Amino acid sequence: MSSPGGFTAMMEAHRVPQVTITPEGGGSAREMQQEDWGDNAMDGALRRKLSTSSVSSTGSSAVESEDDLLSDSESKSKGIVTLEHLVDTVEIKPWWKLKTIVQWPFSATQRRKLNWVQLAGHKGNFKAADEGSILKKYSENEMWCFERLRDDALLPFVPVYHGVVEKDGESFLHMADLLATFDLPNVMDCKMGVRTYLEEELVRARERPKPREDLYNKMVEVDSEGPTPQEHSQRGVTKPRYMQWRESMSSSNSMGFRIEGIKKSDGTCRTDFKRTRSEQDVMVVFKDFVGGNVNIIKSYLRRLMEIQQALTASEFFKQHEVIGSSLLFIHDHTGNAQVWIIDFGKTTALPEGHVLKHNIPWREGNREDGYLWGLQNLIHTLEAVSSEGSSRE
Repeated sequence: MSSPGGFTAMMEAHRVPQVTITPEGGGSAREMQQEDWGDNAMDGALRRKLSTSSVSSTGSSAVESEDDLLSDSESKSKGIVTLEHLVDTVEIKPWWKLKTIVQWPFSATQRRKLNWVQLAGHKGNFKAADEGSILKKYSENEMWCFERLRDDALLPFVPVYHGVVEKDGESFLHMADLLATFDLPNVMDCKMGVRTYLEEELVRARERPKPREDLYNKMVEVDSEGPTPQEHSQRGVTKPRYMQWRESMSSSNSMGFRIEGIKKSDGTCRTDFKRTRSEQDVMVVFKDFVGGNVNIIKSYLRRLMEIQQALTASEFFKQHEVIGSSLLFIHDHTGNAQVWIIDFGKTTALPEGHVLKHNIPWREGNREDGYLWGLQNLIHTLEAVSSEGSSRE
């Protein structure tokens, strides 16, 4: 048992554990303070530091992506859960208390660290697993992608996949926690390609248009002139229409990628990049993301060039339309930096004998996604950041 003096010293050295639960749509927040953790909450070694990074560690987007936000078939989470520097202990009771209050599937096992927290998204999509791994809600399409990637050139650049497991009566994809080797990581999600919708979504929207008021409201919040007169009249826009507009506002159309969100080690989270579209705009964001550290940018560049070579050699890449996939950038104060290819839920196999170039303009029917074009532009942008930073040293 820690002495009262030792407890006080530890509390001074580390921020008081706190959980803020924000109900959907705002409202009052319930904060979990020191007293909620019980008398033995600080017993034992400091076994886990949870940064307020996100589900990015699972091989899913660092923030709530447009794909998640715009799902027609799934409901959003009933709340946004933010955890700051939670301390794991030998005692199990406080974690069960946390699980009861937050209704979140934390594991009480004694393990080194688990560096993820879901900031927003679909309730129940993720569960904690063994040390260094995570469970993501089962998607047959994503499962098949991981199976096909086992012997592909892209294997070193995607989350390690351990197969399908059953938990609490549901199926999950068991995969590596990409943040496990980082200490309080900074995370950026870059959505790749010129579009984040499938061609069949456009066809369905024309055949069975479903104007949605929530998407209309999001559009006018950014651009009051965005909706057409008809959309203003019905106060609704279809999902593909919103996504086309969303990409025209950002760098997706102009550069073949867009910054979806950033989660920094200090707890700040930004998703206000809907109007970030020029190369100069993107450079400013990256410089802020790495805190001006040119060495981090150079590490990212090396990794991106390796990914570019692997994509060129990949049979999987040639034979798939890669939609809604992201590059996940992760670094920490030690200089550790990595980039991973994540999110294959909308990656679609082409008919047998068909291949894509991934670097030519998309026209409806050719299924091109612009992924390689976007990656080349991303590399060029980071080269400019590196050159600018080196010239100042």
